[in-house]
Amino acid sequence: MSQYKPTEHDGLKQDGTPDKRVGTGEFAHGQVDPHEAGKAGGQTSGSTGEQYKPSENDGLKKDGTEDGRVGTGEFAHGKVDPVEAGKAGGKSS
Repeated sequence: MSQYKPTEHDGLKQDGTPDKRVGTGEFAHGQVDPHEAGKAGGQTSGSTGEQYKPSENDGLKKDGTEDGRVGTGEFAHGKVDPVEAGKAGGKSS
């Protein structure tokens, strides 16, 4: 016995109602204009443009305090000697 496949019947179930699992072939099922969606791009709602970036301001937040997420440029933030770490390699203690 073969199974009824809505994809082979213009997206309609056996009773003639539309099967919502079958794609319409339209961008976002025709609910969104692709040109308008493309213009919005990666913008988020409420975005006002430029965003303050501590990485571009010597690692300082807007209030002048240090942002701990910004790297110091040192191996392991200067807490480990890279030569000694390299010598230890994969050795377990």
